Amino acid sequence: MALPLPRATRRASRRIAFPLTILIGAFLTAGLAGAAKPPNALKPKAVQIRAARVERYERTLKAHLAADPWPLIDLEISLDRWKSAIGLIEGMDRAGVALGAVTAAREEAIKKAVERYPGRLIPLTTSATEKDWMRTGSGYLSSIKRQLEGGAFGIGKVTWRPVSSSKARMRRAGEALGVMIRLAVAKRSFLVLDMPPHDDGLEVLERRLRAAPAARVVWTQAGRALNLNALPGYGHGLLRALSLRHAGLFFTLTQDPPAPADSPPPRTNHLYDPGGAFSREWRALLEARVGHFTAGNDSSVTNPAAYARRTLHFRQNVLANISPPARKLIAYQNAWRLLTKRNLKP
Repeated sequence: MALPLPRATRRASRRIAFPLTILIGAFLTAGLAGAAKPPNALKPKAVQIRAARVERYERTLKAHLAADPWPLIDLEISLDRWKSAIGLIEGMDRAGVALGAVTAAREEAIKKAVERYPGRLIPLTTSATEKDWMRTGSGYLSSIKRQLEGGAFGIGKVTWRPVSSSKARMRRAGEALGVMIRLAVAKRSFLVLDMPPHDDGLEVLERRLRAAPAARVVWTQAGRALNLNALPGYGHGLLRALSLRHAGLFFTLTQDPPAPADSPPPRTNHLYDPGGAFSREWRALLEARVGHFTAGNDSSVTNPAAYARRTLHFRQNVLANISPPARKLIAYQNAWRLLTKRNLKP
């Protein structure tokens, strides 16, 4: 049985406990306030701009759904090689693409296109090559901060080619990538990353995702391996494992057509078996991990006919060969949640 404390000891304990309680309460209050509004959080004006845009996008998507059970949201449109947004919209109309997230090297090109088609085009920040986002003092980070506060929904596309990186350069890339990922989290947005499959680059990406569990990164052109020696294990098995390890890692599926059946080089598009049939292994992956995949063209498309041709081939040979629920998720529902943080209202 415990003996009661002497009266003097009890008084001293109360004197210590009272200010300690106040101190703990202050820490808890500060922590809750920090959780509610972290440093660099999106400002109210930016929230309002995004909300107004989402209303327009929702009307557009519902109008397309009335005529098409699975309209696309393209998360990976670069304006750099398009003569004007008119041709892009023509290609989108021909291919059944309701909304397109657009980037460009020049901020003015994004603004001009979005102002002309405010209900169809979703602004991302300016794109960047390694010399832009890795170099200290380049101004890219401050530029994308300003663009996110101006209503942009995501960062990028950011291009990285780790195959040619030294250890020092890889370390700088990891630090810079971490800064952009943390910025995306603070601004309630996501990062679009154009990175060929590569062991060292993937290690850096995974490390940064583990350090920021709330991050959302879109790794582009899943299924395409232009350098087959860079990551021999690249394919459905790797992406399945990555999707299980990282809830916030998404993939745009490549829309490259399959290589000819008699093509001597190894396949660079893993979505199709030799001969052009959609891969059963990739179908199983998409059905099992469907919440991680979206649609996206790459920057090689430069005219309405090419855009429509590639997108229609993707619709007819990939989306049409998976279950209707998975088809809708990949076509537009996953992208909608990524952009708006909510499901589409009925």
